[in-house]
Amino acid sequence: MQKIARAFLVVASVALTISLLYPIGPGTAQTRRGGTLRHAHIGEPPTLDLHWTTAAIPQDIGVHIYEGLFALNAAYEPRPLLVENWKLSPNRLTYTFRMRQGVLFHHGRELVADDVVASLTRWGRLSARGRELFRDVVGLTATDRYTVELRLREPNALVTLVLSWPTQGAVIYPKEVVDEAGTGMVRRFIGTGPYRLVEHIPDRHVRLDRFDQYKPVDEAPSGMAGRREAYLDTILFLPIPDPAVRVAGVTRGEYHFADTIPPDEYQRLRTTRGVVPYVIPVPNWHGFVFNHREGLMRDRRLRHAFLAALDMESLMRGVYGPRQFWRTDPSLMPKEHALWTDAGKEFYSQKNTDRARKLIAEAGYQGQPIRWLVAGDVAPHIDSATIAKSQLERAGFVIDLQVTDLATVVSRRARPELWEVFTTRFVFVPDPALLTFLQPGWPGWYENREMAAFLSLLRRHGDPNVRRDIWQRAQRLVYEDAATVRLGDYYLLQVLRDDVKGFTGVPGTYHWNVWLERR
Repeated sequence: MQKIARAFLVVASVALTISLLYPIGPGTAQTRRGGTLRHAHIGEPPTLDLHWTTAAIPQDIGVHIYEGLFALNAAYEPRPLLVENWKLSPNRLTYTFRMRQGVLFHHGRELVADDVVASLTRWGRLSARGRELFRDVVGLTATDRYTVELRLREPNALVTLVLSWPTQGAVIYPKEVVDEAGTGMVRRFIGTGPYRLVEHIPDRHVRLDRFDQYKPVDEAPSGMAGRREAYLDTILFLPIPDPAVRVAGVTRGEYHFADTIPPDEYQRLRTTRGVVPYVIPVPNWHGFVFNHREGLMRDRRLRHAFLAALDMESLMRGVYGPRQFWRTDPSLMPKEHALWTDAGKEFYSQKNTDRARKLIAEAGYQGQPIRWLVAGDVAPHIDSATIAKSQLERAGFVIDLQVTDLATVVSRRARPELWEVFTTRFVFVPDPALLTFLQPGWPGWYENREMAAFLSLLRRHGDPNVRRDIWQRAQRLVYEDAATVRLGDYYLLQVLRDDVKGFTGVPGTYHWNVWLERR
């Protein structure tokens, strides 16, 4: 595990280097309690049940409400959060987690081992990464009031990293909330985090208030790990789909913080009084996901025709504008990562309409509409799908863009009979074994025995050279199988008022340890 962790430090150092190129938020100042932070987000959360979805809006809200056993620090390393201490058996098959005592849920009951067992069992059933981990789990039990034992079939060096990852994270609910949910979504949104849910009025706001009985970790803050101080009285998450309205609202002082700002606003915002543009220093990547379970795109030749037709340079430029906000690269891991590889590059950004037409003819495609789910309220989603539609139709595809809001896309993509392709953006992950689209249970349902073997080997091995060789072969298989479409890396732009202090933004967006400066 230490060898893997050292690889993540490469990414952390690059994040620091990139951050020096841009203003990254307010400097240090005297901390103060109080006030309401108004956060303009891109839309309405489809749910606040984090086990249920990988969508970004629920995550950005939910990380304030819920906590897991571990959290990622600024170097993307897992650190104990709800866990007081833990140990791994000599044969690497048994993890023993000892919970912190005196940690309270928002309804006043102490967190105990039974809550952890119930929550992780549910997460292991619902989450794509959870299902992948639980394939190797042979036992999960509470051995006393505060101790949980996780037993594996074979060693897995990524257990604590998986448990710390925030997207569709392994957060802990009260056991009674899990029991009430059964096979559906949770109905009470109760966690142990520094803020508690007070009110959700759809299309108006989600209101979180400080949880005064919160018990923070006694460790220096770093990333999402360490001490979490709730300086703010209230956080209001406001669904504001129009990016121009988000920008204008921050400029006028109506909002303190706004997500997902068009990159072409950056230069203007740099010279706008009272605001601070913030470029998230670690890249995410933009992609199109195929339905491997049902419909036309099960045909590998049609998937390859997609890859052949697309021009990634023009797509990324059309979506993200100024060159500093994007780059094209075939690698599924960033260039700065120890496991970067260009394996499969011959299939990337081919701009080969003739080859696409040939593959379409070989597949016997007769012009059936390719149903494409796309969120019209997320500008990069609709922009990229619109540009790609033009390129693909020149090759002979008939593209049916089904434009809805993001919440509807997230709901529909779980039903394989409804679509062939959807647009999404993938957050950075510190290890390729955590790539969402490679998990057979995630919408897209890509499943390949050879890939499953590669991922299993990645989880077992800690030697960087061995892992590099495994991942190089795995990435080549991604391209040979046309498993998904990678457009390129992008850097998100956010904007905040200059009276917002303490915001760091790595890894993720969160507002503990953040306060509002008095004017």
